[in-house]
Amino acid sequence: MGRPILTPQEMHAAEQAVIAAGTDSFILMQRAGEAVAEFVHAHWPEGQIHVLCGPGGNGGDGFVAAAALAKLWRKVEVFCAVPVAELQGDAAKAAALWDGKVGTLEEALTAPHELVLDALYGGGLSRPLEGVAAALAARPARVVSVDVPSGIDGFTAKPLGPCFRAEGTITFAALRPAHVLLPGAAFSGAVMVADIGVPVQTRAMENSPALWVGALPQPGQGDYKHRRGHLKVVSGPMSSTGAARLAARAGLRAGAGLVTLLSPPSAMMTNAAHLTAIMLSSVDGADELLEAAQKASVVIIGPAAGVTPQTRQNVAAVLKSSARAVLDADALTVFADNPSALFAMLREADVLTPHTGEFERLFGDLLDSAPNKIEAARAAAAKAGCLVIVKGADTVIASPSGHVVVNTHATRWLATAGSGDVLAGILAGFMTQGVDSFLAAAMGAWIHGEAGRRVGAGLIAEDLEQQLPDILSALHGEMVAR
Repeated sequence: MGRPILTPQEMHAAEQAVIAAGTDSFILMQRAGEAVAEFVHAHWPEGQIHVLCGPGGNGGDGFVAAAALAKLWRKVEVFCAVPVAELQGDAAKAAALWDGKVGTLEEALTAPHELVLDALYGGGLSRPLEGVAAALAARPARVVSVDVPSGIDGFTAKPLGPCFRAEGTITFAALRPAHVLLPGAAFSGAVMVADIGVPVQTRAMENSPALWVGALPQPGQGDYKHRRGHLKVVSGPMSSTGAARLAARAGLRAGAGLVTLLSPPSAMMTNAAHLTAIMLSSVDGADELLEAAQKASVVIIGPAAGVTPQTRQNVAAVLKSSARAVLDADALTVFADNPSALFAMLREADVLTPHTGEFERLFGDLLDSAPNKIEAARAAAAKAGCLVIVKGADTVIASPSGHVVVNTHATRWLATAGSGDVLAGILAGFMTQGVDSFLAAAMGAWIHGEAGRRVGAGLIAEDLEQQLPDILSALHGEMVAR
């Protein structure tokens, strides 16, 4: 399965539940510290290690890790934010496992090292690093962090001030929002989740094929195109037809049995000149669009549609039909002056795919006022009453019920014109074949990111759908193996 995501507060509650059920809290600390040592030794097998320990549980993990690393014949030095005599509880027990010298953080500033193990404060920190801790965070160094790089708020994923930038981070039981949301994810490096015997329950997951590969649609031996669904894509006017074609081609590649481009009469010749396997139909006005949408499984509307009264009428027509709808770009922006009018028409299985600018037009300052992007997406989905995909390097997919998937499987090369249109087409192609909207969005986001990764530098939107046959074939092969 994909890795679960817990807030630091939820993780604390999960730990307390295990402790209340009879597990000694120090046993959990020992498991955590030993997992840290294994992670460091496996991935950074050489070099002198400076372990920086804070005064609480994170520091206790550091002391346990230091003792375990020393038993592996690693050269380790330990530095603590407070005198060892001032440590209490499990942190004091952990410090007793270390039989070497414990220096001050001031001494760590000038001591030679190859690797820093940041076990200072983790994701529960609520105030900026100060003094020597801040100086250590600002110092260039190779860093491995415990839980969350110190100086990053594990819940909001935002730096509180100076913070450590880790090559790798090891956390426990589940990811934290700071591991998957920007900017925190950029400071976390490669993140490992260690099992320390704390079961978790959550409605937030990291995107992974393990979440949905079993539901990936494929035709049966006796299937034919009509049984694989009919996707229809609304084209923009004559001068703005390319975005809809990008979405249409992606939907066809994703497996929709039939794809039809619904074109204004004035754009028919332009679209016809560029289409082969995709069908073309003239639609003049909202009434004709409603009639066409009634015969579709899914309709995409918005890519280069134009921010006009006609687009607004067209969106209303699509949402009156029996087809599920994917609304992107101009289909969202056209309601910027009255988002509630759009929300009143949406159905639970519909999908909105805003980038951050479009999100702000519909949902105001939610991205700034909510604690993090996950909570903003949840609030938006509840408000809209349908699925919301907040696009970006940390794409968040949220349902009205509060279930969330965060997709980080992407590349910066996807920041190019038309990339979002292709994403809309991919996920709509899966929806057309009967996949639940939430799963289709998770599939689409991951596969879109994988396509971008395979193309790399120089990527243009037209490249993406050409990667889908190989990606889907590989995923189907994985499904057979399962």
